[in-house]
Amino acid sequence: MRNMLMRLIFLAVASQLIYSCATIQPDGLAASQASLQKQRTASAGLALSGLAEIDALVKLDNQRLARQIVARLKAQALSTGDFYFRQLKVSFGQQFIALRSTVDIADNTGNVIAASVVGDILLDYTGKRLEWFPFFNRLQINAANFTFEGKSYAEASPELTRLVLQRLNTGITTALVLQDNNTIPLDAVPLAKIEVGASLPGLGNASASHSQALNGVFVVAGSAVLIEADTTTIALDMNFIPDLSTCPADIEVSRAVFARDIKSREPVGLARNMTSPENLRYFYSEISGAKRPMTIIHYWFADGQPIAVEELAVGPSERWRTWSSIGRTITGASHWEVLVVEKESGCILYSQTVRTLVAKGADSQTDKAFTNQTFAALRSEFNARTANFSIGDEDPQIALIEIRRSFLQGVFKASMADLHIEAEFDQSALAQLQFAAQMLPFETRDITCEQRSCPSPNQCTASLVQCRRLRDTRDCSSCLFYNPLNNRCVSQAIDPICEAARNRQNNKYEADQNACITNLATEKADCEQLNAQAARSCEIESDVEVSACERVKTGMETLTALAGVSADTKNRGRLSAVFSRFRIEDDFSRLKLDMALKSDLEITGKLKFTPGNIPAPLKTCISAWSAPFASRAVAVASADSILASMEIGKATLTANWSGFVMPLAMTPSPLESVFVNNPQLLARCGIGLTVKKVEQAIAGDDAEFFSGQMELEVQPLPTRIRFSPATIVYGGHRYHAGAVLGANYLRYDIGK
Repeated sequence: MRNMLMRLIFLAVASQLIYSCATIQPDGLAASQASLQKQRTASAGLALSGLAEIDALVKLDNQRLARQIVARLKAQALSTGDFYFRQLKVSFGQQFIALRSTVDIADNTGNVIAASVVGDILLDYTGKRLEWFPFFNRLQINAANFTFEGKSYAEASPELTRLVLQRLNTGITTALVLQDNNTIPLDAVPLAKIEVGASLPGLGNASASHSQALNGVFVVAGSAVLIEADTTTIALDMNFIPDLSTCPADIEVSRAVFARDIKSREPVGLARNMTSPENLRYFYSEISGAKRPMTIIHYWFADGQPIAVEELAVGPSERWRTWSSIGRTITGASHWEVLVVEKESGCILYSQTVRTLVAKGADSQTDKAFTNQTFAALRSEFNARTANFSIGDEDPQIALIEIRRSFLQGVFKASMADLHIEAEFDQSALAQLQFAAQMLPFETRDITCEQRSCPSPNQCTASLVQCRRLRDTRDCSSCLFYNPLNNRCVSQAIDPICEAARNRQNNKYEADQNACITNLATEKADCEQLNAQAARSCEIESDVEVSACERVKTGMETLTALAGVSADTKNRGRLSAVFSRFRIEDDFSRLKLDMALKSDLEITGKLKFTPGNIPAPLKTCISAWSAPFASRAVAVASADSILASMEIGKATLTANWSGFVMPLAMTPSPLESVFVNNPQLLARCGIGLTVKKVEQAIAGDDAEFFSGQMELEVQPLPTRIRFSPATIVYGGHRYHAGAVLGANYLRYDIGK
């Protein structure tokens, strides 16, 4: 049962201990209420003293809370058809929320009796929502000489009063919890999203951008609630687990319960009686919709601290049952939570929270004056612990929220530590590009007009040293249990989410190394092919007449340019900017990250040579060089640890970057692509040309393109961290507020 029915059952038991009878007696009620207020105040004081650190403070307007509670209770009563509330009132006092109403109660034959009821409400914040647990503990039937359930009464009997009160609680308060209608969604500590990107000013001004939400989950290590007449204030001590997100909807946890034992693959002894921690030995979950084998993890937390982690295999099935156990009972914990996490993606399938509550009997000596003194002491201590929060003396329209800036900084560092974002450049801007340059006269001293022996080819080698095999060696061990006497770790375990992230990173490193090795092998093959071209060209040139060579050489000495060269390209594939290793330094003052260009491009087109006023033999030869080419760019070029100052806005952190140049190599180069398979194109010129000599003669801004090198100007777009709005939902309406980052706190002011 997802919504912790056991807390209601506890409230029923506690209320019966506190209230000795079921009828309303004004004097007795005042004493009993004072006793319950005293207990609630003492419980809040213990909770407050147990907070190691107050990370967030939430203030709620009680009028808005009261309207929500009244509306839900009335709707639930109408849905039963047996109850109708009149003059339902919710009032807030000192650490106490009172319920009072008159109610019409119908039996199966249409008889209706009126009654007066009183009760109270318990509040609890579980991380993403505020839960309220109502319980009616006193009822008085306001009728005489009536018929109900087939019996006639001169006045209401104690047995009938108890029966009607039990029916009221079962039909309304318990049903509210089972149907999840006792919750107020409250995202008081939202995370943020990060925006990254880059543009290539010299490459069609192509741009790439990506926005990604930061992932993680907050675990409430402890909370303390201060209830006053107008405002309810919640102090939160939280832990943060990074790299967790919400899972796809096709896989779900269809059933999940705490249990005392498991028999025949079914839970036994469901944890309904929260006064017994023994009933929390197992957590049972049923997975529906799994289409493939997967692994889920049960993370157990006691008072916000991890106490057990267990991996569970799940097979493809419409209904797969599995469970975990804490192995031993921790009797001192009062707040329990289990996260059900899908290991591969690190996403949260389900979470469930319960609290163990200890019932106490009524203190007949408690009076109102003593209760006021106890509450005054609680309020004084609460205000002292939260004095540094700026919203302490403010009244919320709907809700006021503040989060410690130092806590938030730690959250961001943790959530961004393993962030890896790849943004693909706009392919339409890359699809067709144009490049142009000039071909200058060749150096005449390099032209030898004689038959000569062909030189030995350059050695083609591929050094695998370039293809480093990087390894993610992060330590994924964590301590589960400490010796309370010396604080030494007595039980260690491997964090499976950390291990999965490490494996994913190592798989990426291995893929990059394999791609590097493949690329080196391709480059070696291209080199060998180029050597073959040079050798063949040399053989052809050996047969060229020396006299023709001399005429060309003499004519070239007076030229300033030989030809114009241009290329129209068509590009297919991917070019992306990869951002990783985000580091926030100091107090949000600087951001450091790594950026890489990742390319898998096929670049095709046609080289066009337009000779100028040059000797006819050379002009004819160069004109013939206009031909199609095909190259590819498969590589990763990186810039590590680039650094920028952070500009702090109300709801954003912005890092503005300087541009830089990154190389992108093409194999083969466009010139190599044209000449390697057509060695006669160079040989026919009769002046001993090689691809290298032609490359050296190309000049201009785009000259490096023709020799296979693109020096890309990269301009990273501003990196922005946008704080998500805090939200609260009342009556189907979502209210939200943007963040305002101050000197010490992040603040949200949710108004109308």
